[in-house]
Amino acid sequence: MPKPILEVENLTKRFGDFTALKDLTFEVEPGEVFGFLGPNGAGKSTTIKMLCGVLTPTAGRARALGFDLFTEADQVRQQIGYMSQKFSLLDDLTVGENLAYFGQLYGLEGASLKDAIQERVRELQLKPLVDLLVAGLSTGEKQRVALASSTLHRPKMLFLDEPTSGVDPLRRRLFWEAMDDLVKDGMTILVTTHNLGEADQCDRLAFIMAGELMAYGKPRSLKEEMGRQVLELRTEQFRALQRATQGIHQIISSELMGRGVRLSLAVNSNPDPVLADLRRQGFSFEATAPELPSLEDLFIDLVQQSRQKEGV
Repeated sequence: MPKPILEVENLTKRFGDFTALKDLTFEVEPGEVFGFLGPNGAGKSTTIKMLCGVLTPTAGRARALGFDLFTEADQVRQQIGYMSQKFSLLDDLTVGENLAYFGQLYGLEGASLKDAIQERVRELQLKPLVDLLVAGLSTGEKQRVALASSTLHRPKMLFLDEPTSGVDPLRRRLFWEAMDDLVKDGMTILVTTHNLGEADQCDRLAFIMAGELMAYGKPRSLKEEMGRQVLELRTEQFRALQRATQGIHQIISSELMGRGVRLSLAVNSNPDPVLADLRRQGFSFEATAPELPSLEDLFIDLVQQSRQKEGV
């Protein structure tokens, strides 16, 4: 088994009396797309910023690529890339000038800088944009330029903080395809997101709620660990049906979803008696086949756990 490229132990960040992150511990394997998932304000961006050296941790340790991230940062800095939420691009420069500027910041020069720029321009389809000012680009275009800028030096680890925020679904898909290409080239990517579709594409996930690690593992494993099966009942009587399901003890949870009701039951339970009971009560519906919970189910469950823990 390969040695983790990143090891984090008890990472903590406090701002005065406020604890933004508490005792975060996890590992990242080489070549993974590792996702940080959680609601806004959960501590995802704080985690990324500490691992990139933008913020100093209050406590805890982290080792990356064989070095201590906090005491040997100089040895690590040239091997990581960072793309922030707001894209650290210079609006009054062209795309080509931005790429040259950021390449120089990473220590590239001469032929190596020129080759790196040409490669990223080709891979991310930036050629039509090279001579345009960044200020006039769309959010999706800026996103691609920012990704190119943060990977010119071919980092071994790439940190992406909410990279697809405000981007339409097509641009989001294209961005993830570009990330896949980077992983194939040997890069390890750590990405923060609150998009559940994106999270499901990650190799492993860390769910962070109110600054604490609530769940950690592969998406499918996390779903299986819930010990549940879910099915949807589609009906015009969805509100009345949802009220009726709340009185059936076999049902763990019952939520309205569009014009249907999403039921959660124990993984080994037989849903047929429950459905028969509802039909005897006069309800007519179409039931989907039982399946694993979704990341949305897990997300909602973890949010509820976090609120219960806080006494909300």
